[in-house]
Amino acid sequence: MDVVGIALSGLRASGAGLAVQANNVANQLSDGYKAKRVDLVAEASGGVRVSGVSADPSPAGPAPSNVDLATEAVQGMGFEVMYKANLKVLKTADELAQATLDLKA
Repeated sequence: MDVVGIALSGLRASGAGLAVQANNVANQLSDGYKAKRVDLVAEASGGVRVSGVSADPSPAGPAPSNVDLATEAVQGMGFEVMYKANLKVLKTADELAQATLDLKA
């Protein structure tokens, strides 16, 4: 897999993570709701893929669900950083390709 493919896989994975995290926050007050987590797997050729979504096994406690807003906020920040880092890789790859083309011109 090339650098663009690796970065795109990271964008897809972080997008999926943000979607799951947002769904957890939206369902925090739903009775019996179990927080979900994105399962990521490293690809042998580079990059990452979502292998599935699993339910968080922790107990709900006094709340109607086991969604912890602090955990969701931290995970959301992590996925945001992952997304921005992969965008930076794509931008750098584009700049490198442009510089290469400029040398040929």
